[in-house]
Amino acid sequence: MGRKEIAKNTLIFTFSTMASRILGFVRDILIAKFFGATPVADAFFVAFRIPNLFRRLLGEGALSSAFIPVFSQYEKEKGNIKTVLDSAFSTLIIVLAILVLLGEVFTSSLVKIIAPGLRGNIFTLTVNLTKITFPYIGFMGTAILIGAALNHKKDFFYTSFSPCLLNICMIIALLLSQRFPQPIKVLAWGVFTGGIVQMLFHLYGAKKLDVLPNPVCKPFHPEVVKALKLMAPATAGLAIHQINTLIDTVLASFLVAGSISFLYYANRLFQLPLALFGIAIGAVLLPYAADAVSSGRKKELIDNIRFSLEFVMWITIPAAVGLVILSFPIIDLLFRRGEFSITDAHNTASALSMYALGLPFISAIKVVVSVFHSHMDMKTPVKAAALALVANIMLNLILMKPLKHAGLALATSLSSLIQLSYLMAKANSMVKLKEIVPKNWAKIIFVNFAFAFLLFISTKSLKYPVNENILARGTFVFGIILIFSTTYFAISSALKIVVLQRIRD
Repeated sequence: MGRKEIAKNTLIFTFSTMASRILGFVRDILIAKFFGATPVADAFFVAFRIPNLFRRLLGEGALSSAFIPVFSQYEKEKGNIKTVLDSAFSTLIIVLAILVLLGEVFTSSLVKIIAPGLRGNIFTLTVNLTKITFPYIGFMGTAILIGAALNHKKDFFYTSFSPCLLNICMIIALLLSQRFPQPIKVLAWGVFTGGIVQMLFHLYGAKKLDVLPNPVCKPFHPEVVKALKLMAPATAGLAIHQINTLIDTVLASFLVAGSISFLYYANRLFQLPLALFGIAIGAVLLPYAADAVSSGRKKELIDNIRFSLEFVMWITIPAAVGLVILSFPIIDLLFRRGEFSITDAHNTASALSMYALGLPFISAIKVVVSVFHSHMDMKTPVKAAALALVANIMLNLILMKPLKHAGLALATSLSSLIQLSYLMAKANSMVKLKEIVPKNWAKIIFVNFAFAFLLFISTKSLKYPVNENILARGTFVFGIILIFSTTYFAISSALKIVVLQRIRD
């Protein structure tokens, strides 16, 4: 039953996230059209990355992974989570108010840390944009806590759909921006407005599911303090990919103009399969794993972890292969227009192919880390994060000279492999590795070797029509994706790979 529920909720999460990512691509296409890979675009991406980094640390890491196991344990003991949720909400309002205030006061210092290579007018513009976007973390912080309560209730629609609202606000801002003397500031205000709308959407969901928190409550309940203590190591444990991206930004600011934008556009596309499958199944697995651990149902825990790893392996390896082989056609189709040139497309594609190599590793990390967090073990992921962070810095310094910005992307992928290897070795103390290794791993590897070979031969034989109109280029890209996706599903079905049957069920 648990595996079917995980499959169902993962698909709910996936379809909502797909809608968000489509809107996100529309947003990025408009940004590329109006601002290209210019220093002004670099300024906005830095200003957007600062609050977005805090959001990712909380939303995909520390807050949700710390509070969901606490909610599960408290509900098992007391029957509901209202007391601890109300106290957590009051506590978070205090913490976020202080954080936003500090961010507004020390904006210049933050920008210097994030992008020390920026100078002159672009640095000033980045600071001004960051002052507009930084309060976004305050709105999203409250939304993320409510989202943790919604996920605990096994409802994943609101948390997965709410990013659509941010993208809609930013798209509206972009369409209106050209009417104003400083269009890039209008886009920054779109981020600010999007945060408010997302927070209200989560509050609406909480009211429907009867988990609407009361802000007038005594803060720092003992269980809240327990969760806050878990948050610090959880931040480093789950957010290594975001920290690696931050390091990429710092070092990219010392490379040629546009390098930050190349990495941004490539990372945005890379985030699509990661969010649809890696982050989705990790988010869905955690409350099920936490419930199994708190109730002592170890067999159910093992079955769910094995299924989740098999799902991740089956879906992300072909996605990675496709992104590597089709990196330039996809980037060219999506972004080459207006200020975004064919040279920009080639530079962005080289970064995308390097990011794509790490897709299966980063996705598997989301699953394996849930094992530790469901046991309230936050220290082991921290050790893995520290190891990977050191490796990433060393690899960045080695690879950025010969490979430029693409070397920074490759370093992120390689450091993620190191992190996953460490986590898998340490997870053996909780669940035996032979028990959670997917039973169909050999079949999945075989199918993907065949898939990669056929895709490579086909793209070499059928030349991408780079000089044709967007309709011809789009037909080529989507035709290749459709044909080979169908082929992959057919071969998987013929080999009776279990995860495909679960999705059908």
